[in-house]
Amino acid sequence: MVIREPGFMGSIIWSDEAQFKLNGTVNRHNCVYWGEENPHITIEKAINLPGINVWCGLSSRGLIGPFRFEGTVTGINYLTMLADSIFPAIRALYGNDDFYFQQDGAPPHYHRDVRAYLDQNLSGQWIGRRGPIEFPARSPDLTPLDFFLWGTVKDEVYKRKPRNLDILWNEIQAVCREISLDVLIRCTESVVTRTQNCIDAAGHQFEQY
Repeated sequence: MVIREPGFMGSIIWSDEAQFKLNGTVNRHNCVYWGEENPHITIEKAINLPGINVWCGLSSRGLIGPFRFEGTVTGINYLTMLADSIFPAIRALYGNDDFYFQQDGAPPHYHRDVRAYLDQNLSGQWIGRRGPIEFPARSPDLTPLDFFLWGTVKDEVYKRKPRNLDILWNEIQAVCREISLDVLIRCTESVVTRTQNCIDAAGHQFEQY
């Protein structure tokens, strides 16, 4: 697809959800640290703290959102958000220009009504589980939201030590507004290189500078 359509990567709207907790902890479960000895470090953190589930889209034209879910993300409330918030925002940004909408294989995204909605509104132009362009299962974290956006936003939001959910949400929106378009463009342009590095490493870990 990239070879057949040179502008393909720049036309993708990458999307994902993330959870922000009031404890100010950035989830780095995919990080691996090498050392000569096992430090046997125990990280203590509170559980069941209040938080916010947030959706955001990232493209070479700007961010779409962030949008806030009320409660757990389900197929039904994701579909409602697509129709009421996400797609109107995309249309405002893209007008009549073509774009491809990407989502991963999370259960809410795979909901039958969600896929039907995307088929109806984006015939042949969405990327996801059982979509016209398949999103690979258990793929490495190579989308711009995974390798850049969520970590950047959480790092900055938690520096500000929000005291309640309303302040937390305001800070999330503020940090997203501070990200420049130039940074977003560089992120989208780096996806091909990152993907090729992963292919060259046969799926093993590699250094990314």
